[in-house]
Amino acid sequence: MGKVLRVLVIIVMLLGLAAVFLAAVNFKKREVLIGRTHALEEMFVKLARTLEAGDPPEVPQPAYPQRDLSPVTSREVENPERSAFWDAYNHKLEPAAQPVPTLDYSSQEKRLQLREFYRTDPATGKPAIDPLSGQPATKGAGTQDELLNQAFDRAKNQYALLNQTRAELVKVRDELIATVEEVNRLKQEGRADKRVIEERDARIAQLDREKRELEDQKTRLDEELRALRAELQEANDSIDKQKEDLQVLSDQIKDLERKNKELIGKGTIIPTTLGQLPDDAEGRFTPGVHGKIVSFNEQWKFAVVEFSDEFMAQLTGSGRDQPMPPLEVMVKRPGFKGAAGEFITRLKLRQVIQEQNLVVADILTDWQQVPLENGDAVFF
Repeated sequence: MGKVLRVLVIIVMLLGLAAVFLAAVNFKKREVLIGRTHALEEMFVKLARTLEAGDPPEVPQPAYPQRDLSPVTSREVENPERSAFWDAYNHKLEPAAQPVPTLDYSSQEKRLQLREFYRTDPATGKPAIDPLSGQPATKGAGTQDELLNQAFDRAKNQYALLNQTRAELVKVRDELIATVEEVNRLKQEGRADKRVIEERDARIAQLDREKRELEDQKTRLDEELRALRAELQEANDSIDKQKEDLQVLSDQIKDLERKNKELIGKGTIIPTTLGQLPDDAEGRFTPGVHGKIVSFNEQWKFAVVEFSDEFMAQLTGSGRDQPMPPLEVMVKRPGFKGAAGEFITRLKLRQVIQEQNLVVADILTDWQQVPLENGDAVFF
């Protein structure tokens, strides 16, 4: 009995080893089948994207120009004979204005359907049984076969469309050959006509040269006349401008004389002291911007400066009754970029108009960079 058991144990062990070996072999084949299935699935999804999901949309046939078949003569033909090529042309074979959508099986739902070999019975959730064969059904909605047949049908339609396009290309080629032959014939006739035209053009060109010479002479005379008129107009404009400038200067002088008489009559002009600055000038006058230009005259080289109350007190004392020293101040224009930066010129103060904080100053031309402008800043 013990011997029989030992023999049985050995047999079981051999069968177990054989089962392990076969399991290892089948596992490798299983991995190969899984990898192959996944590769076929990915390639099928990619190939499906190259197939149009439906037929091209219906669009009206464009109105293409028909080829003129009537002979070329000097007689004008209002209604020439036209080719009927475009009447039989299948315009649906041309690319649509908008790209036609392609099959897309990359969604999770489609990928799961690709992996369903059997059709599932919705009631039981198990593979449905084919009533004819009695085996699990592999065709129908929700199966891999449905998507494969759909892709196959679209491939057949696209192949048929390709064959129609090839046949249409032959017709287009024949029409193109006929058009090329007609153009070649017309060009040959046109070369003969061109020789006659060139002879006539040579005569016309000679007449045109003679005409241009006469026109050039007329143009030169017209330009000379326009130049003389322009010079005359420029001279008249210059005279008018000088008259206007003279009138403006005259009005300014009269206005300044009137203001000067009024100020002298009121006793509001304080005389300026002559000579050097006082010894305490540096401590007496605070550096910085103290006023601005409110009026100026570039011809007479004077300006009117409006100072602050604080600086007027420094100039004429707290009681505004002291003589003003012969002070020189500077002018700058914020944002101006000249050779000396924002600096414009220097002014020499002459007369004080006390009630209005105004001071009349001379423009020192040796320092002047550019003409003054109202609003320029005055600083010490």
